[in-house]
This record gives sequence, C-alpha cells and structure tokens, in this order.
Amino acid sequence: MLTGDEKVITKYLQKYAEPEVNALPSLPHYDHCLVIPAFDETFKQLERTWHRLQENYLVILVVNSPLKEHAATLRLRQDIASLASSSDPVERCSYIPGNPDILLVDRCTVGNTIPPRQGVGLARKVGADIALRLISEGRVASPRISCTDADAILPENYFAPALTSADAALVFPFVHQPEPGLQLPTLLYDLSIVYYACGLRWSGSTYAYTSLGSTMAISASHYAKVRGFPRRDAAEDFYLLNKLAKTGSIQSLPVQPVHLAGRLSDRVPFGTGAGIGKISGMKNPLDDFHFYHPDTFRLLKELLAALSSTWTEPQALAGSSKEIQTYCEQSGLGELIAQQREKQTKKKVFEKFLHDWFDGFRTVKFVHFMRDHYLPSVPISGLSKAEFIDGFSQADLPELRHQLSKQLFKAVEIG
Repeated sequence: MLTGDEKVITKYLQKYAEPEVNALPSLPHYDHCLVIPAFDETFKQLERTWHRLQENYLVILVVNSPLKEHAATLRLRQDIASLASSSDPVERCSYIPGNPDILLVDRCTVGNTIPPRQGVGLARKVGADIALRLISEGRVASPRISCTDADAILPENYFAPALTSADAALVFPFVHQPEPGLQLPTLLYDLSIVYYACGLRWSGSTYAYTSLGSTMAISASHYAKVRGFPRRDAAEDFYLLNKLAKTGSIQSLPVQPVHLAGRLSDRVPFGTGAGIGKISGMKNPLDDFHFYHPDTFRLLKELLAALSSTWTEPQALAGSSKEIQTYCEQSGLGELIAQQREKQTKKKVFEKFLHDWFDGFRTVKFVHFMRDHYLPSVPISGLSKAEFIDGFSQADLPELRHQLSKQLFKAVEIG
C-alpha cells in the first residue's frame, strides 16, 4: 500500500509533470541528483559547477533556449552530446556516461525550445520533474532534488546536508564572485538580499530565507505537494519557496557557500545580473543604492505579533500603530480576519490560514506599502539603527563577504 507521500508523488507525476518524465532512457542507480538549466553557457563553465563533488550523482542538464537557433546554446548541447561513445537518445533525453554521468535534456533545438514567457521556470520544472520520477522509482536514493545554475561552483560537502521530515527545502548560503570593476555593486546587491532575509527573521517571519534558484535543495514529496516549479521567466525560485514554506520548514544552512558568478546579464527582467547592472550604472552607489528602512521590520514585527494573538484577542490589530492600521484597512486584512474568526472553530486552522495568507509575497507587499507611504528606503549609512544588524550570521553571510561588509560598514561609519 502506498504511503501518503507516495500517493502525492504518483498523482503529480501522472497529472502535472512535464512529458519528459515518461520518456527516459535506462539509467544506473545514484545516491544523488543535481538539476541544472543551461542557456547561453559553455561546457567549460559547467565543469566548474561540479568539479569539487565526489559522490555518486547524476546531473540532469536541461539545455534550453527561448530562441530558435541560438548558436551558443546549440553548441553547448552538441559539445555534451559528443562526449557519448554512441548516441541513443530517447526523444528529448540522452544519457551521457562520464564523470559525472549526465542526463542531457534537449529544450533548445527546433521544435523543442522553451516558450519565452515560461523561461527558466519551465526549464527547472522539466529537470526537477525528471528527478522526482527517478527518486520515486528508487533510481536516485536521496529524496532531495538539488537545484543550481551553470554559473555556480558547489562546495565539496554540497550533498552532505540531509532533509529532515519537517523540511520542505534547504537553502545554501551564497556569495557572488564579482567580475572586474563590479566589486562594490556586487557586494551591495548581496547585502541587500541578506539584509532583507535578516530583517524578516528578526521580525519573526517564517518566510525569512534567501530565494535563489541556484542555492536550493527541495524535498521530493513537498515538491509534488506544491505542483512543482511555476512556469515563469523570472522569480520562479521565490514563488516555489513561497509555496513550499506553507507545507514545511525552509532551513537556511550554516555551511560552506555556493559561489556564484557576479556578472551582468539581461536574460531575465530582474535578478542578479540586472540588479548588479543597475547599481553599476549609479554615479555614487554608496549614496544612490537604497535598502528598505530598518523601521519597516519593526512594523512587520509588530504586525506579526498582533496577528499571532488575534485568536484570543480579536481586537489586537486595533491597538497597533497607525501605519499598520492603515495597511490593514487598505489591504482588507482587518475585515478578512473578522470573517475568518466567525468561520473557523479551531485555533490551529485559523493560525494556518493567517500563515498561508500573509505569506512571502504579501510580506513583500507590506514592506513596499511602508516604503511608499511612510518609510522611504535609505542608503547603507541609514542602516546604523537596524536592531538586527548583528543578524548577518554565518548562515547567511559567508566569512569572506562578512569581512567585506564589515569594511564597507566601517567606511560609512556604521560598523
């Protein structure tokens, strides 16, 4: 008889998985799997991604392009395919034995390209769906779908952290390696990501983690529960983790970081490449690049505390600061809570509703509401009053970047 998790996975594979899962070549057994989407990359760069890893693992490489006849991506596919002593593809998938073994998924040749608006989200979903199939069949022993990107360098102990029964996903720390001339823009961009996650954690949010598709490892069963990666050309990592956080914990790991390329890119409308590019175009990044105001997280902490007590104190929000009361009125949160208080008869169900409704997406909306109406963003010199500045912990900020950030804070007299 199937367990509950096995039923969820089986249903997902039958109803929601991409068609590639039903056309896989015969494969050996592996301890781990690693999903990598690749567009406009070289095989030399890809080899750097996994060169420190020693375990028995399979790379599920989704070579994809939203463009027809994209020369660099087609060249990558050909370079990898040529490694095989014989070519025996099964529809879009080819098994390339080597060091490591590669399952090459073709989503770049004519007739196989990725729809532009589905972009990297669909590429990740194809690879993760295949991983789920292999895990469900026992061909991959670990129930962990490890995801990264072609510009990453993974630490040698990458596969060591294991999922607990409560974990929906693991999130690795990261550090971007800046290209020449991009050191300051890259550091500021990294700090903005970590600063936001630390602010959320200090506020008591359960959505306090960094969201990069190159630094996550996902529980197979939880992946199936949330129906996989969203088919989006950007922010697919944020939206997947946002869904996963409603089914289990997102564990930020205090381990060696994943090293990522801090390079300019216009492949997606926002993200690392676009963010670093925007900062590099500023005349004076230390003054012109802004962070969310520290007091925003004080208000978020106040709101979350009030929400946690609304079951026993229905008027808890009424005693909040005027900023929060205005937000509740304009977002409809106050009215929604009143409706749920009448509807729900169990505290646990009511609290689960609040957790799922005020999720990572609505947390961002709350932060933006405060920024736009009450607390404009500030340059790095304005972070001196952040009560959670010590929250830049080793789990979030690898030592090298920690030292750099201390130097930068000191330079603007806040460190």
